[in-house]
Formats: sequence, C-alpha cells, structure tokens
Amino acid sequence: MKFKDIPKPARSYMIYHVLISPGLICWYLLPLYMMMTGYSPLSVGMLFSTASALSVILTYLAGKLFDRVSIKRGLVAIDIIDGAAYFFYFLAAGPLSGLFLLIGRLLEEASFILYPLYPAYERIIYPKQNRTQILSWHLRLPEISQIISFPIIGYLLGYVFTKPFHYRIAFLMTSLFSVFTVWYLIKFLAADREREKLSGESFSFKFSPRFWKFIFVDCVITLAGSLTPALVLINYVINKLHKTLFEITLIEAAMSAVVIAATYLSDRIKPEREKTAIILGLSIISASFFLISLGANFAALTILYSAARFGSTIMFPHYRSWMWSFIPPKSSAQIHGALNSLRRVIEISSPALAGLLATAGPSVPYNVSASLYAAAAGSILLFKKL
Repeated sequence: MKFKDIPKPARSYMIYHVLISPGLICWYLLPLYMMMTGYSPLSVGMLFSTASALSVILTYLAGKLFDRVSIKRGLVAIDIIDGAAYFFYFLAAGPLSGLFLLIGRLLEEASFILYPLYPAYERIIYPKQNRTQILSWHLRLPEISQIISFPIIGYLLGYVFTKPFHYRIAFLMTSLFSVFTVWYLIKFLAADREREKLSGESFSFKFSPRFWKFIFVDCVITLAGSLTPALVLINYVINKLHKTLFEITLIEAAMSAVVIAATYLSDRIKPEREKTAIILGLSIISASFFLISLGANFAALTILYSAARFGSTIMFPHYRSWMWSFIPPKSSAQIHGALNSLRRVIEISSPALAGLLATAGPSVPYNVSASLYAAAAGSILLFKKL
C-alpha cells in the first residue's frame, strides 16, 4: 500500500507523529541529565516511580475531565502537558532542581494517562480495510524522522555541547516546539466522528475468558518492557561501555532502520498467522536481551538491540489488531483506558526496580526482561484457545 493511497485524515495524523519523533530523544536526555548532575541509576528510578505513584489520582481526574470531551482535544492536551513538563526540566537547576524534576515528571505521567487516546483515535481514523498495512506506515514514517534527527542531536550533545546547561536548553527548545505541534493538531487533525471518551464510567463490557487471557499476556509484556527503559540502556552504554549520548542515538538509528525494513516483512504475514507473528516477535526480543545479559560490546549491543526492535516491529501491527479483536468499537477508548490503568499499576514500581537491577549490574535487567518475554510467548502457546 502506497502512502498516497492512505486517506488524508490518516496521513495528517502520521505526519504529526513524524513531527514529534525528534523530541522523543528527551526520554534519553532526562535520565542522562540526572546522572550527569549526581543521581545514581537507582535514584533516577526512584524519582520516576515516585512521580508515577503520585500521578495515580490524576487518572481519576483525567477520566472526569475528558468524559465529555472529544479525543482530538485529548491529543492536544497531551502536547500541552508535555510542553509544560519539558519547561520544568529546563528550570531544574540549583537548590530547587529536584522539585522541578519531580513536577516535570509528574506532568509527563499525567500525559501518559491520556496515551490510550492514541490507539483509540487510530481505531477510528484508520480504515478497517488494509489496517495492518496502514499501521506499518504508522511505524515507518516516525522512524525515518528519528534516523535523521537522533544522530545529529546525539553528536551535538555528546561531543560538542556536553554540559548540563546544554541539556536544559534542549528541554527548552522541545517545550517551545510543542506550541507548533499543538497548532498542527488543532489545524489539521480530523475530529473523531464517534466522539469516544476516555472515561469508563458509562460503559458496560463483559470480559470474555479469552480477553482475560489476553490481559495476562499483556501484563507480562508490560512488566518485561518496563524493566528495560531508556535508563537501563543509558547505564549500560555510559557506565559499562564508557560511551556517550551519540553512541546511544546510533543504536536508536540502527533500530529505526530495522523497523522500516521489518514493516515490509510484517505486511506479508497473513492475518491467520497473527499469533505466530506475535510469538516470533516475543521470542526474538527474549533471545536478544538474553545475549545482551551475557555481556556485549558496542557493536554487539547495536546488533542485538536492532534484533529486538525487529521482533517488536514484526509483532506490533498484529498485536494491535489482535487486541482490537476483543474490543467493541463503541467502547474502544474506555477499554484502552482501562488497559492503560492496569499497565500503570505495573509500571509504578518498575522504574525503581529497573534502577535497582541496573545498580546490581548493567546486564541484570536484560536477563530478567528476557525471561519475562519468553514467558509471554510461552503463555500464548499454552492458551490454545486464545
């Protein structure tokens, strides 16, 4: 399927993701900035877990706020909140730096609460026909943006502008760019016709046994992924391999190139082989992380991370399609919100746990995560009727 054949509203939404992709490097900049200013991996993880725990009450408030608001406005709110978060990261210097970091992270956690609006909107805006191919384009284009932008930013902040102040300026620039992305969303994003809501107060949905089994698998995958956040890769590259942000962005660029190639392969997998693709992807991720846990130099780390991203890309559109097969269209946003709440419960303590594992050894988180990904793949095999 060619990009021009995708409906215009869907193309506009994909372009938005292309625009915001370079700013995702802040997910690496924040832990690295904190480590540069004296925080240990465990301290970074503790701050992330603390912000996540404090944000639990925001889940309820967000649900009340968006009970009568369209998804499009929710997406606008995400960029506004993220922009405010990055501005607080810019302010994080001096005696109040810890407070500003916590406020910024709390704001980011608030925006994460609204992330179920993304798949809910995609469910509406991406036509059911050829949806898997459209999702492949959804993966492809932002990765191209990162291949170009990440190494440039990484080189500048890794070898040219290497002081904590320079990282704060990067946060400020990202914050200011969110003004443009908010304008883009308001101007070009199509309003959701079904006007689904984030809150689950007024919907009823009977969970089938198959869906409960899916929830179990999803929880295991969530825990596995949350134990290898950006902090773990940063700790491995900086403290074990003694490299810089530039090398981290080279790994990201390599993964992006693999994603682009893998989406074309994923398109060729027939819908009836959906679960096979998911199991294959999980197995590849597990094997890659296990090999990293044995110890890997920079070249091997790049190859293995790329292999893991290949596995996740192979499974992504099929996993998303599989998930949607359980969800009635009229309850999409609400059920995505419920799933996100469950994932957040798992993720509250996982940053601190990831920091603790990384403190025990840079390779330890990969070993634990590899075991969990293998368990998820095995669970799908065991649940024959899933």
